[in-house]
Amino acid sequence: MKPDLVYTKKRMIYFIVLSIAIISMLVGLKLISTYHYTTKSAEITLAKQYTEIATDAANGLDKVAYKQFLLTKTDDENRKKIKLYLEEYRKRINALYIYILLLDDTDVSKVMVNAFPSHIKDIPIGFPCTVPSNQVEMAKRGLKYSTGVLHDRISESYMSVGVPFFDEDGTVLGVVGIDIAAKDLGHVGKYVVQNNMFIFGVDVLFALLLLAGVYVLNKWYKARLHQDMRESEKVYISELGKIVETIKSSRHDLMNHLQVLNGLMDIRRYDKAHDYLKQLTEESKTLNLSLHIKNPILMVLFQSKRELAHSKNIIISFATDYDAFDKIESMDLVKLFSNLLDNAIEAVESNAGYITQEIQVQCKAEHGKYIFIIENPAVLTDEEQKSFFQYGFTTKAKGSVLRGNGLSIVRRTVEKYKGELKFQYEEGKVRIQIRI
Repeated sequence: MKPDLVYTKKRMIYFIVLSIAIISMLVGLKLISTYHYTTKSAEITLAKQYTEIATDAANGLDKVAYKQFLLTKTDDENRKKIKLYLEEYRKRINALYIYILLLDDTDVSKVMVNAFPSHIKDIPIGFPCTVPSNQVEMAKRGLKYSTGVLHDRISESYMSVGVPFFDEDGTVLGVVGIDIAAKDLGHVGKYVVQNNMFIFGVDVLFALLLLAGVYVLNKWYKARLHQDMRESEKVYISELGKIVETIKSSRHDLMNHLQVLNGLMDIRRYDKAHDYLKQLTEESKTLNLSLHIKNPILMVLFQSKRELAHSKNIIISFATDYDAFDKIESMDLVKLFSNLLDNAIEAVESNAGYITQEIQVQCKAEHGKYIFIIENPAVLTDEEQKSFFQYGFTTKAKGSVLRGNGLSIVRRTVEKYKGELKFQYEEGKVRIQIRI
């Protein structure tokens, strides 16, 4: 197996494992947070519910009997009567404990009357209660209270609510307190979580679909990038081949010129040899005029295309601004002009004798936009005009390396930069304008 393939597979495995780990962590965090907030919501709901129950119990309490009990603070008939009332009420509401608290000058409340389950030992009158001091202060001000989950040494964990009850003159006589087992809160939380498993499943499915979407997009991007690289390689190979052919042609022409000069020198026609050299010098100057382009890759491309056209007796004239045109990648500039100029040269060459042998190229930079114009003579039918930039259309010979692909590559490259591509055919001339 190739090292690159092994490395790619390892990266894919790492990506999948890491993605699954992240998704699992996120789902786990959501489960924990949902359970936490559900438990808190259950606490609030149960607190409100049992506060109303405690209010009802306080309203039904025999306050006269309770006041009589407070005078003696002994387990007399008045306390037993109130205790019986609380026990019946506790069984009816299925609470953990129900009791009456006494408030004094301290921040600790005392249990005066209580109704506990039969398996729990009764506590003495005035036994300190575990209600926090903040809730005790609220009760002293005549306010209802509820606590979070509390813990003590006698019983299991619980949550407590309390409702003060008053004398005729508005004095706080005591507080009816109710304790709710913490396990009831857990049951509510678990119930909510179980009923939300479908939602959690949808979340997991969504995460997996998102992961699959990222994977597909990544594969598509790599495939598109690979396709662009292959197209660029074809363009570069084609250009390199044309440059090599131009060099071969120039070498062949040079050998012919040297043979002519050698022959003139042998017959001592020095004046003719001088004229011949002068003519060659002028022709060389025409071919090597500097192009006023800041982008070196584009300058080399234009120079090679001009020499290629010259070898076919075709003139290419350039009118360019001195700009780097660097908002477009050099690879894409080569794709645009290489394909368009090749098509123009082939079109002119295939119709030699019928049309003017000249191609005009303009490159402008105006108001932050690039405008490229290529104009060349051509003979096109109405059908060819309609399908000019479609895949498979070409004005080139069948043996061309990029046959049928070049013009569609131009269109896709312009679309990549969200540019405009205009085609116009009038009076035997093709005019292509690109605005990016």
